[in-house]
Amino acid sequence: MTPRYSQEWLDYFIPDTIEWTPDEMPDISRAVMKNLVLQSDRWPHGFPDAQTVHRAEGIASYQRMRELTERPLPGRYDLDHFQRTHYHLFQDVYPWAGQLRTAPQDWPMVKWGPDVAAIRNGQNRVTEIPHKYFKAREVPQAAKVVLDRIAVKDNLRGLARSDFIGELTTVWLRINFVHPFREGNTRTQFAFFRQLSAEAGYRLDTDRFQAVSKTELKQNPLVGDLREQFVWGRFEYMQNGDTGLMRDVLDMAITEVVDPVPAGPAIDHGVDLRAITAAMSAHPRSVHDFSANTSTPGPVTPPVDAPRSRPTLDLDF
Repeated sequence: MTPRYSQEWLDYFIPDTIEWTPDEMPDISRAVMKNLVLQSDRWPHGFPDAQTVHRAEGIASYQRMRELTERPLPGRYDLDHFQRTHYHLFQDVYPWAGQLRTAPQDWPMVKWGPDVAAIRNGQNRVTEIPHKYFKAREVPQAAKVVLDRIAVKDNLRGLARSDFIGELTTVWLRINFVHPFREGNTRTQFAFFRQLSAEAGYRLDTDRFQAVSKTELKQNPLVGDLREQFVWGRFEYMQNGDTGLMRDVLDMAITEVVDPVPAGPAIDHGVDLRAITAAMSAHPRSVHDFSANTSTPGPVTPPVDAPRSRPTLDLDF
């Protein structure tokens, strides 16, 4: 019998915060992920309040991000290095920090985001469509292959700026497509690729991703706001394999430096922290739940078929 929901997905949440519908389907709309915040005998799975955990995550990951600017993690820019980056950022908040996503195992993870192709074709209002990521059981091999490309390309060193941006665009979009972690993918990507850029002789200007007012943007076009283009660029690749928008974003955010610092300026997150707050909140109405396996709409969004134009992940170098 086909499972109605992913137990592995539910295992990420504090059991007592999961609600159940009369037909025995889980409702995780108010569920809280297991965490290390105030973990004790009273709260063995961490503090059961989502807002508190969110704030703690923002503060802790920001502090850890700052540490990476001063002491970058040595590594080969492979999957192990990527996982260690995630662990460093989230070690204070999640018990699974640094571990690859384990759910859903039986169907693709789904997020909702803008229908970029429809806008390209003249639609004058933004609608959302489902975008499918890899099944959890496919993540280890796919993530390894994607990141191994970096080593094959000598950590992208010695490349002309245009070539560097092209390679960075390819790897960034592909690893986002795989989506190796349950949470924190975007922050890990920024920390990891910022360090990679610096060691290759370029600077990933994360300040370009902070929100700015129209007045500020008019006065200085070189400040922010690449966040929306960054979000749309990733979804456009998910939808039809087009890398153009993401490449344009990185072209505006990458500068060549004579004496690169180990990891560039600090990236901030949430709780009155700047640069990638909005880049993280990549989805206009946040991420829909995706643990249920049923065709009936309900509190938990079912897996859905990907758009017909969705690309396969070409892992050829």
